[in-house]
Amino acid sequence: MRARRGRLVAAGAIALTILLAGGRLVADTPEGGVGERVALDNETLKITVVTMAPGASTGIHINAEPEMGIVVEGELTMVTRHGKQVYKPGMVVWLPPLTGHEARNESKRPVKLHAIGLKRCE
Repeated sequence: MRARRGRLVAAGAIALTILLAGGRLVADTPEGGVGERVALDNETLKITVVTMAPGASTGIHINAEPEMGIVVEGELTMVTRHGKQVYKPGMVVWLPPLTGHEARNESKRPVKLHAIGLKRCE
């Protein structure tokens, strides 16, 4: 329980730092696709700036570690076995480990989010 709390606190602090950076962490989106730029990757976590063109999808995939995403721009549609939910700027997506999911941009505007993979916190 203590390790989990530490992991969430660390992820929250890093997420806040990224949000306060105000767009200095920007990834280029390939035309019609999904762009990713790793902002930080260490033994504790991996932060990736993800951009999605209108109509783009990550495809269905599973991550071994828990992951959270903070939507910065646009509207992200997340599809899991529990259904489909739309996330707007400022909203946070939480995915427990081994959760199958697909991120989609079903809108006509680009989507930008910060994906945070939690590897280990002690």
